[in-house]
Amino acid sequence: MSRKILGLDIRYDAVSAVIVKSGMSGSWIESYARIPISVKETPFEEGLKRSLERICGQIDITDTVCIVSLPAVDVTYRNLKAPFKEAKKVRQILPFELETDLPYQVEDIVFDFNMLEASLETDSPQLFAAVMEKQHIAVLIDLLNPFKIEPDILTIGGYAMGQYLSRLPGEKHCQVFLDIGDIYTTMVLSLSGDVCLVRTFSIVASDKSKRRAICTQIKRTLLAFEQKSRLVCDVDEIRITGTHSATADVHQDLEAFFGTPVTRADLMKSSGKIALSSKSSNWKPHLMDGALSLVLNELSGFDTLNFRQGRMAMEKVWLENKKDILKTGCLAGIVALLFLGSSMINYYTLKQRVETKQNQVLEIFQSTFPEVTQIVDPVHQMRVKLEDTAKSMSQPGELATSVKTIDILNDISRLIPEKQDVELVSIVMGSDNVVI
Repeated sequence: MSRKILGLDIRYDAVSAVIVKSGMSGSWIESYARIPISVKETPFEEGLKRSLERICGQIDITDTVCIVSLPAVDVTYRNLKAPFKEAKKVRQILPFELETDLPYQVEDIVFDFNMLEASLETDSPQLFAAVMEKQHIAVLIDLLNPFKIEPDILTIGGYAMGQYLSRLPGEKHCQVFLDIGDIYTTMVLSLSGDVCLVRTFSIVASDKSKRRAICTQIKRTLLAFEQKSRLVCDVDEIRITGTHSATADVHQDLEAFFGTPVTRADLMKSSGKIALSSKSSNWKPHLMDGALSLVLNELSGFDTLNFRQGRMAMEKVWLENKKDILKTGCLAGIVALLFLGSSMINYYTLKQRVETKQNQVLEIFQSTFPEVTQIVDPVHQMRVKLEDTAKSMSQPGELATSVKTIDILNDISRLIPEKQDVELVSIVMGSDNVVI
């Protein structure tokens, strides 16, 4: 059975959308679009609305499974020591662990995390947590609702691509993924296939100065992470994407600074299982891989951080199934009313039958025992009368109780002379005599 997946990557400078159709014959990119957002001219919310309107006008998003990524700069990240190795227990206590280290109240945040497998074998397992304000997510959901976009997953831009590339077979032990934009640069660190660090830098400078500042920030971040986590981060490979990654000599400058191979990411080529529906020269990996990574994670079954949880997930389920739930509720109400009506009809019918039977019993009693004037319980009174009648019929008198029939016959037989012939025609025994 085929299905359509929409990957919607929201950034402060652009919105990218990719629709992938997946079926038995394979997966292919059905349509895609990227609309820039001019933040300088209008507020971000207005620019996002306009971009979404243009995207919905260019591609058909109906009947799609939707996955949305949020700007990485709006998310707060924490690396913590986990008190338990069981994820279920960690999820229960993590809000209280985060509360002391965040400028938000526990009830005002949505969080998700992943355990670092490289640390599970140690006595101090570690986890990577991402936190976002509920209000910020609610505003985004309100912006998406008019376009009938109901995301199943709300994750982080840049993180999704690092997550997918780190899970591909044959990858290195320690990798760094850089999403280098015109304003923000997002760094994703992966150890043994697990994303363990995400940081976003805002650097506005000339190309050469910007690359030097990015390298310095990355170096400082890696050293701080090593010192805090006690995990070794010997970077094996650096992969880059984003609008600025297409600038000439970017990968050479990064290689010279870190002494590590640097390559440009191309998810379509790396996945090896997805293609364009038609030959198009407009597909640019460094611009579209952010949206494509959302779809590829879903197709590959890779777990990803998801802020669509708790009450927000319930609201999504309600909105998606509102009509079906209401229809089911109406049908259940109708069935309940019919059952109640049937029960009431059966009750009154049975009550009427009982009253009819009682009247019939009363009539029979009155006709049988007209001498009884005070009738309280006709059934019981009739039973008593019948028992009295039966007793009077079974006890004919003193003779019947004092003289046995066998004794009478014995006396008659004894009083007849032995030489006398007797032909017994009949014998009738009454209460006070015997007729022979």
